[in-house]
Amino acid sequence: MKLSIAIKNLFVLLIIFFSTSLVAQHRFYVNINDRADDLFKVSLFPEKLDDKNKIYQFAATAPGTYQIMDIGRYVRSFRAFDKYGNVIPAENISTNQWKISQPQLVYKIEYSIAETFDTPMEENTVYPMCGSSLEEDHALINGQTVFGYFHGMQKYPLEIKLEYPEDWTVGTALEKNNNGFYYAPDYDYIVDSPILMGSLTKASAKIENTIVDVFTYSKTGLIKSESILIGIEDILSATNQFLNGLPVDRYVFLFHFENFSAGAWEHNYSSIYVMREDELTDRYISDLRSTAAHEFFHIVTPLLIHSELVENFNYEKPVMSKHLWLYEGVTEWASDILQLRDYLMTLENYLNQLRQKLTINDNFDKNLSLTQLGVEAAERQTEFLNIYNKGAVVAALLDIRLLELSNGKKGLRELILDLTKKYGAKKSFSEHNFFNELVSMTYPEIGDFISKYIDGTEPLPVKDYFEKVGIEYTEFAGVDSTRTGLGLGIGLKDGKLIVTNVDPAITGKLKTGDLLYKYEGQEITLQNAQQLLTPLSKLKVGDSFKISILRNGEEKEISITMQPRKIAHQFRVMENPGKEQMLLREIWMQNQMNYKSSIE
Repeated sequence: MKLSIAIKNLFVLLIIFFSTSLVAQHRFYVNINDRADDLFKVSLFPEKLDDKNKIYQFAATAPGTYQIMDIGRYVRSFRAFDKYGNVIPAENISTNQWKISQPQLVYKIEYSIAETFDTPMEENTVYPMCGSSLEEDHALINGQTVFGYFHGMQKYPLEIKLEYPEDWTVGTALEKNNNGFYYAPDYDYIVDSPILMGSLTKASAKIENTIVDVFTYSKTGLIKSESILIGIEDILSATNQFLNGLPVDRYVFLFHFENFSAGAWEHNYSSIYVMREDELTDRYISDLRSTAAHEFFHIVTPLLIHSELVENFNYEKPVMSKHLWLYEGVTEWASDILQLRDYLMTLENYLNQLRQKLTINDNFDKNLSLTQLGVEAAERQTEFLNIYNKGAVVAALLDIRLLELSNGKKGLRELILDLTKKYGAKKSFSEHNFFNELVSMTYPEIGDFISKYIDGTEPLPVKDYFEKVGIEYTEFAGVDSTRTGLGLGIGLKDGKLIVTNVDPAITGKLKTGDLLYKYEGQEITLQNAQQLLTPLSKLKVGDSFKISILRNGEEKEISITMQPRKIAHQFRVMENPGKEQMLLREIWMQNQMNYKSSIE
């Protein structure tokens, strides 16, 4: 019997193998050996095309970036050929589209596309962690920055051959097939699978049943993968405990350390980090751990829980999801609470994280709901960052409310586990009906919560909710004259720092919408802002400094006086809470290990 089953399984595998190999696929060849002009040279051998496939599309944006990229701006040449080497006319009909006159004759397409790191753009600058780099000792490819697709073929399989120096290491979640090509079932998978290659170090670990690989490029070799893995391994284990097991067989961390910090970008099976190369101090490791905890949790949102807008992403004319609060806000909440519940973060530190998020939230538009921010994320880049702050606070409040309504049996973590079973990687939820689904899975009162704090803009009930778990909250408790603050809120727009909110004490000097342009004669960029502005932290209350701004395109120099720091958003753990408060706090601070989902 065992032999018969084995033969049957082998027969099925052979059918699958030969069926797959008989299906024509788009094959990309990318020349990484020629790096002198910062251009990726791409040769594409497509499946047989017809008139439905005459448009070759580069991405206007990509899932999880929440920004307009217009990758077509980076294309430097584009030519189509028939099998005899004759040129087939192709026309650039829009920023991101090339129209091929006779697609049915196309045998090969050759195009070159510039890296985004070193190609300046006046607007819609591509975030570095979502971009591409091509240097003498390394290359970074985020799929949408190098590859495109034919209209009607977004879901067709792709193969990629990378031609690079023999001594380079390649880090990616993509797997090679028997022909030595990296394989992807469709274009979305390519975008979801960044590639870092070059002089990299590698370290690996196994978290229960999941292999975790860490690949690191460090410009001077200062930072090694082994050190990073040691720093984040307990975070991975805590996530495993939080989720009752990780939902992926393999996960890849890609770290790019050079001379600036930009952030990180999540993917279903990997994440890419662009950070400043520096000594791995306790503070740096703490920041890295926090970022990794957030990105790693995206294996749940949006891998297992996502709407049809994510499942069928429109790269040509992207439509943003109103459930960004779930993908980013809940993820940010989870990355903190799972550390608290696995004793990697003290309660004091957890509450301090909430305090910081509430403080940042003060600088953003109070009349903008989380759902509206999600839908308008690309247009509201100056407000976008608040999804990680207000979104996380709302998730924390939702968790407490669910625990209260269920008598401690089911919080937000347990709801997430239910959602992963109800939906999963292959099944999306309805963009428009998801809130009704949440209410049907929980309690009628959650509909009221959603209406007020997620879909609405009512003040968050932080004081009332945290009192339920025996924690006092004070929104404003005066000022601290021994500590300084700028008295303004700062956001991002097109990769530049922009004023989002101004304290009345300096109104008339700075205005919302001003761009921070120069400090001490040096232009302020995303890459140098931290280093350039750090000396301001040494100023005392009443000290002044000068800074140049751009307002309506005109440069102005203004003087700013340091303000006393507001004492706001203070949490204090009650020494003698009531019995119900103490019981709910104990439940709130731990995973419900005996929770059994009713969803099959």
